Amino acid sequence: MTPRPRPAARACAGLAVFSLALLSAGCEQDSGGPGPAQTGSAPAGQPSPLPPVELDLAKGRSTPVADPIYPEHGNPAVDVLLYDLDLSWDPATRQLSGQATLTVRATEPVDEITLDFGGALRAGTVTVAGATATASQADDNLTVRLPQPLAADQQAVLTVEYAGRPATVDAPMVRTDIPKVGLFVDDDGSAFALQEPFGAFTWYPVNDHPSDEALYDLSVTVPAGWAAVSGGDPQPVASGPNGGQTYRYVSAQPVASYLVALGIDHYEHRTAAGPRGLPLHYWYLTAEAEVIHQQTDKIGEMIGWLEKRFGPYPFRTAGLMTIPVRTGMETQTMITLSAGFPDAVMVHELAHHWFGNSVTPRDWRDMWLNEGWAMYAQALWEDEHGGAGGEPTPLAATLASWHNRDGALRAEHGPPANYLPGHFASPNVYYSPALMLHEIRRQVGDRKFFAMANDWVQRNKDTTQDRASFTAFVNQHTGEDLTALIDQWLDSPTTPQPLLPT
Repeated sequence: MTPRPRPAARACAGLAVFSLALLSAGCEQDSGGPGPAQTGSAPAGQPSPLPPVELDLAKGRSTPVADPIYPEHGNPAVDVLLYDLDLSWDPATRQLSGQATLTVRATEPVDEITLDFGGALRAGTVTVAGATATASQADDNLTVRLPQPLAADQQAVLTVEYAGRPATVDAPMVRTDIPKVGLFVDDDGSAFALQEPFGAFTWYPVNDHPSDEALYDLSVTVPAGWAAVSGGDPQPVASGPNGGQTYRYVSAQPVASYLVALGIDHYEHRTAAGPRGLPLHYWYLTAEAEVIHQQTDKIGEMIGWLEKRFGPYPFRTAGLMTIPVRTGMETQTMITLSAGFPDAVMVHELAHHWFGNSVTPRDWRDMWLNEGWAMYAQALWEDEHGGAGGEPTPLAATLASWHNRDGALRAEHGPPANYLPGHFASPNVYYSPALMLHEIRRQVGDRKFFAMANDWVQRNKDTTQDRASFTAFVNQHTGEDLTALIDQWLDSPTTPQPLLPT
């Protein structure tokens, strides 16, 4: 995708991102309480009140693994259960400062903890269980020497004070729209995060790997007139120092680091009621209000449409925030998108909440497990509702187009389960596995296929999964051995032949 500035003239140093899933709104209303100005009338309908959020550390427990494609990120000896981030942002100096408190479980005996941590940031005082610890930084890592070694399964609370001007890092991609990942900072002091497959480490110390999901309690203090946005349950906005405001978001369901949203800008905020009163939150600039209101009118319908196929929406809230580049990312519960994105991209990004967010790939070999499902959901939506041009695009035509491209994509980028490491998020992990899913559907029939898709998400909610577990689930659920079909579509350097006549 080509980067496109927002209506307010801005030159973002970064650029665009991934086309994935989205949401849909039913009815919008002005939000109350302190914060940026709200505009527009308040439509009927109220989001359902949520019970108080409770953090259960057991839900942050993971089984981290070493990544076979990007081994320099993540640490399988560390399982972070909770990130408690108390941050401040100064738009004038573009400085981030604050304190990160991590509840960490050792997965094996360790005498030190190494986390991903951007070299543009500098750690100050570091403590473990309240005792000062020795720490060193090198190669975008922070290594903390523990005052006392941790045995396997033993926990400790690690606190890092830090500050600096965040900087993005090179993305492992050939896509021209995404040369960088991390926290993007504009000249006007606004900022937003795009961090797949890594990049969270550019703004906080983190075990930056999808196999280590964790709970989050994130607070960001900004000057008056600014707003900080993230996913999870929004808490009441509090008064901060020097007339500023502190925005706080709590995620009681596990989140992979690449799915943590952050946006800081002069946002307006509106709320809406989705299916069954699901609280929806929209954050956008004043210049974007008209187009955003038109788009969010559809979010309730989209969520309901996805629920009919894949089961209940798996989180407590949903929403979107806008960014100044032409792109989209499925950040958990708070989609990151540019204003004016097509409806089908909205569906794609929201579909990731089932496929990728609720059920997350254990390592980056299995990115196809995210993108194949989201791409197929997008095609199903376009078949019924239309694509960018507004007219429905028959599923058969979409699949034929993808099939015609498949061989060239495999030759250029590699098979979807063995893509070239420098070609992350290329079209081969989108279209090729979507074609595989359709072949599974043709093999087992609609009833078994959609029952399997629904149960895959609902039975594996808040977990990480991989190819082996997916294959075993498909075989068990459908009563057919589809291992060869799955292997061929994921591994073949050329386009597999359909098992059934087209």
